[in-house]
Amino acid sequence: MFLKKHTVAVMFLLGISCAPLLAPGTANAIPAFSRQHKTECSTCHTIYPELNEFGDAFLKNGYVYPHKKEGAKAAAKDTEPGNEWSFISGLPQQIPLSLTATADIAYDEDAADGNKVDLSTRSITLQAGGSFRDMFGFFATYNLYSQGMQRASSLTNPANNTNVPPSNDPDLDELFLVWRQAVGSPVNVKVGRFEPKLSLWKKSNRILPVPSYASTTYRVGASPFSSDATEDGVELNALLGNRVFVAGGVVDRNGQDREDGYGHISLKIGGTDFKGQEPEVDLEKDSLWDYLSVTLGGFGYWGQNGEFNASGVAQNLNNFRRIGAEADILYQRLHLKGSGSFGRDSNPEFGVMKAPVDSKAYALEAEYYMGAPVNLVPLFRYEYLNAGDGVIKRLTPAITYAPLQNVRMSIEYTHSIAPEGTGNIAFASIAFSM
Repeated sequence: MFLKKHTVAVMFLLGISCAPLLAPGTANAIPAFSRQHKTECSTCHTIYPELNEFGDAFLKNGYVYPHKKEGAKAAAKDTEPGNEWSFISGLPQQIPLSLTATADIAYDEDAADGNKVDLSTRSITLQAGGSFRDMFGFFATYNLYSQGMQRASSLTNPANNTNVPPSNDPDLDELFLVWRQAVGSPVNVKVGRFEPKLSLWKKSNRILPVPSYASTTYRVGASPFSSDATEDGVELNALLGNRVFVAGGVVDRNGQDREDGYGHISLKIGGTDFKGQEPEVDLEKDSLWDYLSVTLGGFGYWGQNGEFNASGVAQNLNNFRRIGAEADILYQRLHLKGSGSFGRDSNPEFGVMKAPVDSKAYALEAEYYMGAPVNLVPLFRYEYLNAGDGVIKRLTPAITYAPLQNVRMSIEYTHSIAPEGTGNIAFASIAFSM
């Protein structure tokens, strides 16, 4: 997409790593939450869909407001007169549905078909989210419509990675239930189809959701695995104190008798903690930690996939792993993000003769929030990828503007450098949720 000279290997790598550029983003904070809690979007967002510190705490709390009183009696006491039916039945008072739509313009000076300006990219996504009596949280994302885009799942057999049986529609991106503090323990249990908790940020939790970070979205050879793909699984997560978050889970994969496994740990220093509680501030003297928060994270994923035969059984198996480390630094209006991932695949081409591949990828991003009434965020992103076919680098300056809390406009320019050449693409997008 970005190169003047197209080879199968390079286009596969770039197509995989950049396919989300033309795919509808999903966000785990949606207008349905705003309506449910009668609050503005900026309660949980900087510029939609990126979460702020409180929004991250809301996500980790299973879509229940932090600090909310625990227990059925407390919940019943807080129920507004006339809405007792909602508590008794466990149903939300409003239908918790939202729609997100995008319309995009892309300029690619190296377009293979000569059509440098593409105006036909658009999408509509249906989202649902909420909680049942604050005991269970739920979330779902369904891609209703898309045009002028290349889905990541269309590049190879989605069943190998995203676990979609051949007779099913892959447009159901997420559908999961979270049992909060299961059986009175501090552990939350997540079951369904979701993005495994590896990175500090979900692929949708960014000011520019597309393209996704190379460190989490890259693939190796013919293997369709990427760290940020949604998969079918079971996850346990919990807060240790107020500033340590841990998660671990297993992923079911079709055509084989082995499950994948993964783990995550993150530590937050300064700022609002993972429970949404702001730190105490000494009004008589300033401290660096009055304005600074640092979140450090690490993850690991171990799995296996293969090429399906006519019977739907995976063969020529590929054993793979990913190890990553990340940092999120917020100082006043400056936001810095860094992510690195290292991997090894034993047979990524699914060949009879195995050819192992070591991979590594990095992403660095700096954002500056100019704040109201300007509501502009300039940012710059640098990415590095080596997935066995040479080094690919990507530099992306961009600016985002939010005229309303539920509307985002962005302009970005990407310069790519690869062994076969360089490429440039400009991309303008408008997205809104309701």
